[in-house]
Amino acid sequence: MYIVTFFVTAYVLSWAAWAVLFERRLSHLTRPGLWLYLAAVLAPHASALLNTLIEGGRAGARAFYRLFTRRLPLRWAMVAILVPPLAGLTQVAIVCILHLPHDSFFHRPPRALSMLIFGQLAVVFGEEPGWRGFALPRLTRRFGPIVATLILGIAWALWHWPLFEIAGTAQYGTSFLSFVVLLVAWSMVMTLVVIRAHGSVVAAMLFHASGNLCSFTLWEPKEFLLALGPWVVVAGVAAWMMRREGRDSQRVFEPDGSGRRRTSEA
Repeated sequence: MYIVTFFVTAYVLSWAAWAVLFERRLSHLTRPGLWLYLAAVLAPHASALLNTLIEGGRAGARAFYRLFTRRLPLRWAMVAILVPPLAGLTQVAIVCILHLPHDSFFHRPPRALSMLIFGQLAVVFGEEPGWRGFALPRLTRRFGPIVATLILGIAWALWHWPLFEIAGTAQYGTSFLSFVVLLVAWSMVMTLVVIRAHGSVVAAMLFHASGNLCSFTLWEPKEFLLALGPWVVVAGVAAWMMRREGRDSQRVFEPDGSGRRRTSEA
């Protein structure tokens, strides 16, 4: 029940704010549109906290925020940070090897660096406590990590849908189908990283921020297969690793607060 109300609340709050942006044709980079955009981005976190309080009270809220302080193994922090740029550089390598046409591989971000960093802090703090902190553990306990990730990836992509209609956003004018495939692939890798990081939400935040920063600074091919091929391969490897571990992939999400798998992880 609470997983349904989480999604409904997050969608309603975010879409309402984005609807005002769209109707009034406000920029999401300047006030008052900026505040509306921030409210929309923070909605998944707010929805997760609200439903956690209803479900488990203050004790549940304390357990929820302990997901931020779980020990994050250095190797998996590095994986979370490095996988997005490595996927982007793989695209670059394929283009160079095949002598395909391309634009500049690296470019300056469209926003000031301080604004870009602030924006990503808001995005990952607003979204990941909801998606990977609240929804992923509950979906995984019910469906297993792979099916749970597919559900969450699609739901995460659909949550962004209004942004494809708002001029000036990163999604405006792009393919929604490609976006869905990309976010499902991202989600598969993020689930693996979170599992290996003992349920740490910070691991998901690092990956999400790295992926977004790469999108702003690395060349992205328009060809469907070239743009998504490396990510589909990486997601397949992540799914295979989770499937191979079987029950141990779910153990980290058991509601005992331990965040530990049966096997030891450095």
